[in-house]
Amino acid sequence: MYIDRTYRPIRRRRRRYWWLLALALVVGYLYVQQPAWLSQQPLVPTPTPTRSALSWLAQAQIHLEAGDHPAALQALQEAARLEPDNPEPWVRQAQIYLMDRRLTRALEAAERAVRMAPEDVDALNIYARALDWMGRYEEAINYAFDALDLDPENATTLAVLGEIYSDVGNWPRARTYLEEALELEPDNVLALRNMAVLYELQGDYETAIEYFDRAIAVAPERPDLYIERGRQYRALEEWDKAIESYQAAVEVAELPMTLDALGWGLYLSGDTLQALRVLRKAVELDPEYGLALAHLGMVYYTRRNYEDAAPTLEKAVEILGEEESRIEYYYSLGLAHIYKKPRECNKAIPWLRKALAIDPDTPPALEGLRVCGAR
Repeated sequence: MYIDRTYRPIRRRRRRYWWLLALALVVGYLYVQQPAWLSQQPLVPTPTPTRSALSWLAQAQIHLEAGDHPAALQALQEAARLEPDNPEPWVRQAQIYLMDRRLTRALEAAERAVRMAPEDVDALNIYARALDWMGRYEEAINYAFDALDLDPENATTLAVLGEIYSDVGNWPRARTYLEEALELEPDNVLALRNMAVLYELQGDYETAIEYFDRAIAVAPERPDLYIERGRQYRALEEWDKAIESYQAAVEVAELPMTLDALGWGLYLSGDTLQALRVLRKAVELDPEYGLALAHLGMVYYTRRNYEDAAPTLEKAVEILGEEESRIEYYYSLGLAHIYKKPRECNKAIPWLRKALAIDPDTPPALEGLRVCGAR
């Protein structure tokens, strides 16, 4: 007799469906009623994903465009920590440090980027610029040409070459590189800025202002451009326009750099009282910003507040170091120790001699040594 082995009693099939239905009812009940023993169970938090280096780079750009340089630098440091072999965070840190006139830090960051990526054009460009700003022109030109060898049509590299040749006084060669850069990229901010500086060095401040205006039109969020434009008005002795340009920089970003520029501009225009207020604010924002400390110390000295001038200038030159300190900081510091009460020639003489090491015929330093009975 034939037996169908696929046959299953209907009762078993129904029993399986009843179990499923019972389970669904229990789940539905728990969902609707939410009994206390269920709702009080601790919730397991959703893991927070670790931010990527790319995310920190994007955040840095947002901070930079908002004028918050400290936050931008902090974001770039996070990106560098997450990707220790990526030169980009260091390149961008160096760019901000140059804008802020923190030359030693800019050089350190740029040098680190080049060590990581000796054939990275952006790293070579910023390192060449940092070297140029420190007055190390021969080294700067070598790195700029290394970048040009890697990318002969890089407008930024051409702009850097134009900047270096401007600084060494080879203006025709500088113009050639800058014109080539602007032909490739008419809105390249660095090329526009460096063309402005070329005209400034030649004494054509009006044309320099035109190029700074063009650069600002392309990058209105860059406070350093307003500061450099103010320098042109200063050279023209158009003090109202100079102060206006410095104030515009502060409006773009209230930073130690912009407040320092405004404060120093006010001092040079003869308004030492407002200069003190603004420079103090710059130092309050960052007590380690050497340039603002130096300028504040010089204003104290001019106002014959030697007791405050001496420690302020001493801290400034310590932060700036020999490569960034100017001769007037040294002899003003020495004279402040002489003129304050009590007089301290033992502290004054080393600073006066530092000034004379730069220029042996510096009259204020020589006078200071004479007052102290030293040679």
